[in-house]
Parts: sequence; C-alpha cells; structure tokens
Amino acid sequence: MDTKEYIASGILEAYALGLLAEEERSQVEAMAAKHPNIQRQLQEEVESLSTFSQAYAVQPPPELRDKVLAAALKTENKAATEPTEKEKVQNQKGTSPWAVAATVLFLISGGFNFFQYQQSQSLQQNLNRTELRLAEMETQNEVLVARYEIMEENVAVLTDPNTAQFIMKGVEGRDQQMRADIFWNASTETVYLDVKNLPQPPSDKDYQLWALKDGKPIDMGIFNNLTDAQELLKVGQVPGADAFAVTLEPKGGSESPTLEEMYVYGEPVQV
Repeated sequence: MDTKEYIASGILEAYALGLLAEEERSQVEAMAAKHPNIQRQLQEEVESLSTFSQAYAVQPPPELRDKVLAAALKTENKAATEPTEKEKVQNQKGTSPWAVAATVLFLISGGFNFFQYQQSQSLQQNLNRTELRLAEMETQNEVLVARYEIMEENVAVLTDPNTAQFIMKGVEGRDQQMRADIFWNASTETVYLDVKNLPQPPSDKDYQLWALKDGKPIDMGIFNNLTDAQELLKVGQVPGADAFAVTLEPKGGSESPTLEEMYVYGEPVQV
C-alpha cells in the first residue's frame, strides 16, 4: 500500500479519535516517522480534532461509541477473509471500515455537541430573562415597601390624639375648590402638609407655607411637588399656630408672605 492509499484508508482519523489498539497505534506512528506526508496528515487530523473538541467538548454516550467500533471490527474481520473477485473490486472502490467508523463517530459527536450548544444557549436566554424578571420584581417590591411605610406613617399621624387638623380653603377671589390640610402634632410640634387641590405653580414660582401665630407669619418652607396625593409632606416644626396659609412666591420663597398671592387659609378644626 502506498502512502496515498494509507492516508485514504481512514486509519489516521481512527488514530486521532483514539480508536486503535496499541499495536495499531505503534504501526501508524512508525509510518508517520518514515513518511513526511503521512506525518503531516496525521498532525492535521490531531489538530483538527483537538480544535473541535475544545470548542464543543461533549462526548456521545459510550454505548453508542462501542456499537460503532464493534461494527467496524466486524467489517474488518470479514475483510480479512479471502475476498471474491467482486469483493476485491468493491473494496478497491470503497472506503475502509476504520474510515467509516471514524467519520460516523465524528458526525455523531458533532451532532451531540451542536444539540448541547443549542440547549446551552436556550438555557442561558431563559436564565437572563429570569434574572431580569427577578430584578424587576425586586424593584417593584422596594416601591411597595416604601409606599407601605409612608401609608403606615400617615395613619400614625392621622390617628394620634395629639394631632390637630387645619383645613385650608381657597380665599376670597380664588377657586373655592382649592384645598390643603395641615396636621400639627402637639407632642412633637411637627407640621405635616396634605395638598388636596392646588394648581401646578409656574416654573418661576414656588408655593410657600406660613404658620400664623399672634398675627405674625412664620416661614414653614416652600413646596411645588403636587404629584403624590398619598404622601403627607413633613414641612418642619412650630411650637403652635393659630392658622396656616399658602402663598405663591418667587422661586426660592420670600421672607414675608405676599398677601395678594395668598391661595388658601385655614384655622384649626374644632372637635
């Protein structure tokens, strides 16, 4: 057998796949050492298989490998008997059992590896979607917890017997539907603002809250966020007040209220 026939026999692929017995491996190595073209081809087969294996390192079931090898050995043993003239012609035109076995195992391995790769990609996509959903649920949970804590604090303020309520309604010349309530706790002297109905202030203006005590205004700070109707706005502390009022002031507030820009005013609710 010349070197071309030897290479075409498939024994080099079988060597690379580890299908040969020790004696046969030694024969291949001896041929490779003797013939440079066999050495080059063997090296290419080993490197190609190594590259493929590293990229998709999954082995087919051992029992499937054993069946393929058994079939190759059976065919090889049958070929060892004296062939007929017809079989000689077929063998010359055909492919060796080792080449078939090597090709079959290589294709099977590739199929398993491709299936495993697809499964891995699908699992990774599902994992990514699950992680995203968990992150969304965690954010939603944090929002719900924050809202619950706000509502719990609101209830505590509103049900405290030491809390007095001031209902501020639209002053003369303003829309009578305007309203903002004040809850003042006598124990903590803390003031809470609950905006019921006020128009959104212009971009260059702020609402400013005033506590009125003995006829003198006390600055309680500015506000302009009217979007969250569920939240009581803690605006500060004051020892006591006869009434509260809201005015519309230049951005940043004023040192004293602009009476012409008063929107709502209210005194304590008599229980």
